[in-house]
Amino acid sequence: MTELTLNRNGSWFDRLTDFVRCELAPFPGRTEAMGRAVLTCAIVILTSMTLQVPFLALSLIMVFFTGQENTFLTRKSGIGLIIGTTIAVTLSLLIMVFTMGYPLGRIACASVVCFVGMYFMRISKLGTIGYLVALFVVFMQSLVDIIDQPEALTRSILWVWVAITYPVVVTIIVNMVMRPAHPHRLLVREALRQLDVVGAQLRMRLEGTTIAPMRLNVPERGFIALHRHLVFATMSDNRYAADKPRFMLRVTTIDRLHAAAAQLSHLPALDTTPEQRQLLQCLTKAVQGMETAVDTMTPFAFGSELAAQHPVHGEFDALLHEMAHALNALTEAETQPKPAGPSVAEPSVVSDAFSNPVYAQFALKTLCATMLCYVFYTAVQWPGIHTAMLTCIIMALPSLGATTHKGLLRIVGCALGAIVTLWATVFIIPELESITGLLMLTLPVIAVGAWVAVGSPSSSYIGVQFVFAYALSLLGHFGPTTELTEIRDRVVGIVLGVVVSLVVYSLLWPEREGSELRQNLARLIDSIAGLLRAEAAAMQPADMDRARAASLSLLARNRELQSRVALEPTWLSERDTATTQAQTFLADAQETLFALNRAQTMMLHAEPHLPRAVMESVQAYRAAIIQRLDAIAKRLRNQPVSLDGQAVADTASELRQRCEAVDNALAPELRRDLPAAADILHERVSHLATLLERTAS
Repeated sequence: MTELTLNRNGSWFDRLTDFVRCELAPFPGRTEAMGRAVLTCAIVILTSMTLQVPFLALSLIMVFFTGQENTFLTRKSGIGLIIGTTIAVTLSLLIMVFTMGYPLGRIACASVVCFVGMYFMRISKLGTIGYLVALFVVFMQSLVDIIDQPEALTRSILWVWVAITYPVVVTIIVNMVMRPAHPHRLLVREALRQLDVVGAQLRMRLEGTTIAPMRLNVPERGFIALHRHLVFATMSDNRYAADKPRFMLRVTTIDRLHAAAAQLSHLPALDTTPEQRQLLQCLTKAVQGMETAVDTMTPFAFGSELAAQHPVHGEFDALLHEMAHALNALTEAETQPKPAGPSVAEPSVVSDAFSNPVYAQFALKTLCATMLCYVFYTAVQWPGIHTAMLTCIIMALPSLGATTHKGLLRIVGCALGAIVTLWATVFIIPELESITGLLMLTLPVIAVGAWVAVGSPSSSYIGVQFVFAYALSLLGHFGPTTELTEIRDRVVGIVLGVVVSLVVYSLLWPEREGSELRQNLARLIDSIAGLLRAEAAAMQPADMDRARAASLSLLARNRELQSRVALEPTWLSERDTATTQAQTFLADAQETLFALNRAQTMMLHAEPHLPRAVMESVQAYRAAIIQRLDAIAKRLRNQPVSLDGQAVADTASELRQRCEAVDNALAPELRRDLPAAADILHERVSHLATLLERTAS
C-alpha cells in the first residue's frame, strides 16, 4: 500500500501524523544545511553581543533568508538582499530628511514606496529587491514612532543596514566553506543515489529476494530533483553549461532506469532463467559503470546485445529490456554529442507588466492591509504589536491560497516560539550568568528551527518563524530579559496581521486558483494521452522522454496548486474551484501515469514478438484509451462530452481473447502480463472518469 493511499483513507490524525513524520524525516544534505545555519547563527550572536550590534533578531532571520539549498542560490539571494537593503536604507533616509516633522507626508511617501516595491515584486525576476524595499520602509515607520530624535533615528536606520548586511556576508562565507552544497555535487549525489536504488533492485532479483515496493511518488520526486539540480549546475558551472545536452541525456537515462526499478519493485519474487540472470548481471555491471562515469565525468559505454537476443516473455523481461534500451541509447548518444543550442535569456519583466491590472491591485491591497494595521496600533498606542504591519508585507503572495498557507505557518511558528520563549524566560533565563549559557540555551532552539527551515516548502517557514519569535523576545537586548510582554506583543501583532491580511486579500480582488487548477488538471490528462500518442506514432525515445517529463512536471505543479487552493477561504462554496475530490483525482492521475508506464513498457518491448492479430488489438485498445482520456480532459474544461468507457472495456476484452487464442505463438507470461497491464490501466482511467462524474453531480 502506498503512502498516497494511506493519506487518503486514514483518519485526520493519521494523515497529520504521517505529514509531520514526512516533513521531519532526514534526507541527504539536511543535516549539513542545519549545521551551516547553526554555525552561522552562533557567529552572528557572538558578534552582535560582543560588538553590541542592535537588531539581533533581524540579523538571525537574514541567516535563514540568505541560506538556500545550494551555493549558487545562496550567493544570488545574498547579493539581492544586500542590494535591496542598500536601496531601502537610502530611500528611508531620504524620506526622513524631507518629511521629518510631517507625519502625513512621511506616511504618504512610505506608502508610495511600498506600492512601487510590491508592484515591482510581481512583474520582475528581481522582485525580491522590491519586496525588501517595501518591507524595510514599512519597518522604518515603527522606528519613527518609537524614536523621535532625528539623529538617533538616523543611527538606528544605519544600524539596521549593518544588522542585515553583515549576517548575509557571514552566511555566504560559511555556506562556501563548510561542506558547500555546490549544485553539480548535489546533482552527482542525487544521480548516484538513484543509481544505487536501481542497482539494489537488480541485485535483489539476482539473489532471489525482494524489498518493499517503492512508493508511487518516488520516481516523480527523483525526476524533479535531478532536473532541478541540473538547471542550477548549468547556471553555475561552465563544464555543465558547455555540454548541457549530454548531461540532460544522462539525467533522462537515470530517470528511465529509476522508473523501471520502481515498476520492478512491485513485481512478485520469481525464479529467473539463465538468460534472465545473465541479463541481470550485465545490467548490474552497467549500472556500476554508469555510477563511475557520473562520479568522474567520464564517457559511459554499454553496448550489450543480450537484450536484443533475449525475447520478451513477460513484464519482468520488458523491464529488463527497458533498462538495457536506455543504457544503449545513452552509449550511442555519447559517441555523437550534440552541440549546445543557443541560450535564450528570459525577459526580466513580464510581458503584461503595465497592461494587466492584477499587479496594481495586488500592490494596492497589500498597502491597504499594511496601513490598516499601522492605523490600528497607532490609534491604540500599542507599538509593541508593530509586527502586524510587517506581517502584511511578509504574507503578500500572488494567490489567496498561498497567502493563507504562509499565514498559518507564521502563526504556528510564532506560537511554538512563544511557548519555548515563555518556558526559557521562567525557568532558564534567571539562572544564566554568561554568554556561554545563553548560547547553550539558544543554539539547540536554532538547531530545531533550522532543521524544519531546510525542509520542504510545505512547512519550512514554521522553522524560520519559530527562530524569529524566539529571538525577538529573548535576544532583543544585550543581556538576559525576563519580561513576558515581549512574547505577548509579538504573538498579538502576528495574529492581527494575519487576520487583517486574509480579510483584505479575500475581499479586494481575490486571486483564486480554483479554475486554474481545473485547467491544469486537463493539461495533465492531455499530457498522459500525449504519451500514448507518442507511442502510437512510433516516435523516437527522446520524444517519449519529453512527453513523460511534461507529465511528471504537470503532476508536481498540480499537487502544489491543489495544496494552495485547499486553503483558500470560502473555496468550498465556489462553483469553479476545486473540491475535496481534487486530491483524490491527483492521486488517481499519479496511479494512472504509473499504470501507463507499466503498459507502455510491456507494449513497446513486446511488440516485435506479438502476432499480428494481438498487435491490432493493442492498437485498438490504445486508441480507445486515448479517446477516453481526451473526453476526461474536455469534461475538466466544462465541455459536455460523454465519459462512457465501453469502447475501452471492449478492446481490453478483445485483447485478452486474442492473447488466449494465439496459444502457441505467445509466451505464457506474455499472455498473462499484457492483458493484465491493459486491465490495470483501464481500471485507473475508469476511476478518473467516475470521480469526475461524481464531482459534477
